[in-house]
Amino acid sequence: MLNTVKVPKAFEPLFEIADQYVGKLFQEFNRDPSKGTIRIGGERYVLFRGASLFVALFEQLEKTFGEEQAQEFIYNMARIIGKSDSKDFAVNRGVTDPTEKLSAGPVHFAYSGWAFVDIYPSSKPSPDENFFLHYQHPNTFESEIYKTKSQRPEHPICFFSAGYSAGWCSEAYGLEVHAREMRCTACGDERCEFIMAPYDKLDEYAKQFYAKKS
Repeated sequence: MLNTVKVPKAFEPLFEIADQYVGKLFQEFNRDPSKGTIRIGGERYVLFRGASLFVALFEQLEKTFGEEQAQEFIYNMARIIGKSDSKDFAVNRGVTDPTEKLSAGPVHFAYSGWAFVDIYPSSKPSPDENFFLHYQHPNTFESEIYKTKSQRPEHPICFFSAGYSAGWCSEAYGLEVHAREMRCTACGDERCEFIMAPYDKLDEYAKQFYAKKS
């Protein structure tokens, strides 16, 4: 039974395979404070406080470069990390099938503490220009941290989550896709909801999303 990701029933067998892959990886955990190292699956990992990684970094970037550029920087940085993790996972685990590579992403997301992923039935994860994912992250680390602050943002703030997800899927399918958060609990919405698609189709999917919402 899947407990690291929620997907339509037709996708469950594929994600169960991914759950085994990623679960085995994170069982290979070794922390050695005498050497200042943390290794998972033999790879060197580094822990960051969520608030330092997101809030402190974003606020400093915002002061230096402005809000829009700060958002873009964080999104693109996370996208690079997502691509790298996706590629590394596939090589080290011997996964060659693109769909299996993609399915490992949400499971890896859960194990590494970014968020839980709930993929909606409206998704069409085809490895071409028709690629479309519609999903939510019930507990992104960004929204959880931001809700401890007194002010409420005027726009969705899960830039890390959006960028990392898009990077992982882009690498898995060899297809450049981007993610956009449409609703965010930090703004007072009931969930953190995202869409993902090739860049030239993202605006159209966003229009469809808001048309259905209205």
